[in-house]
Amino acid sequence: MKKYAVIDIGSNTVRMVVYTVEENDTFHALFSKKYTLGLAGYVQDGVMSQEGIHRLCGVLIECRMLLSQFEMERSFVFATASLRNIQNTREAADQIFLMTGFSVDVISGQAEAYLDYYGVMVEAPLENGLLFDIGGGSTELVTMAHDGPGVIESLPIGSLTLAKEYVGKVFPKQSECEKIQARIRKELKKRKLHRLPAHTSLCGVGGTARSLLLLAQEQQELPDTQRLLTAGQLKKLEKLLWKKDNTARELLLKNCPDRLHTIYTGMLILDELVELSQCETIYISQYGVREGYLRRELARKRKA
Repeated sequence: MKKYAVIDIGSNTVRMVVYTVEENDTFHALFSKKYTLGLAGYVQDGVMSQEGIHRLCGVLIECRMLLSQFEMERSFVFATASLRNIQNTREAADQIFLMTGFSVDVISGQAEAYLDYYGVMVEAPLENGLLFDIGGGSTELVTMAHDGPGVIESLPIGSLTLAKEYVGKVFPKQSECEKIQARIRKELKKRKLHRLPAHTSLCGVGGTARSLLLLAQEQQELPDTQRLLTAGQLKKLEKLLWKKDNTARELLLKNCPDRLHTIYTGMLILDELVELSQCETIYISQYGVREGYLRRELARKRKA
């Protein structure tokens, strides 16, 4: 079996996953490593600072050192909203290449949404529903049907960018929540997504969705293997978290301390999607954009 690495540079975290790939292109994660950088916090007036670029390069150099201990077939590095939503994308990518040797593929929002879908389909061939990926700097949406993906959209808002723009302290105040909700609705309406038909099921991808699942499992004593939440179970979790008391803080600090400042803005985005879709269940996928990216690259190699 051959080994491939995929490094995903997001607005909040950088994740590296090493996969073993069999002859038929079936793959399994061998190990993963996450770095919480909060790159969106290094962007001022649309430009990523040198400090942010240097911190990212430091992480990528560490990734390269770890990968040097394995016999790697190939390593892929891609960036989502972290680099595509800044004005100095090209300069940052060139600097990263000079300092680390990694060539970064900056993917579009539409490509990210499709790769989310492509990755989810490895695990479960979902025939209908609405797929969402609430990231740090953007939110991707894909309608799913039996004949493939339908509407594919990328919203330029994410859990970290909304927190940075609207939240003064760690937890948002009521007035800040109202401004965030208005912004989310504006972005949905701008793309006519407020007119989407109802979906009984949602499929969540990414760190926000996985964190909410983990929190619900802990709060409601659900099995670790359970990946499906009902709308009622999500509402029960949110009712506790919005109290913002010691119980809520302890739950967050125990299960996802690195998302303390973004989980509330992520929930506000999800709440709008739940209301829009009138969903009954939310399935949290363990696969997403990284698996979709690897799957696409393996397919390209096979065709070459």
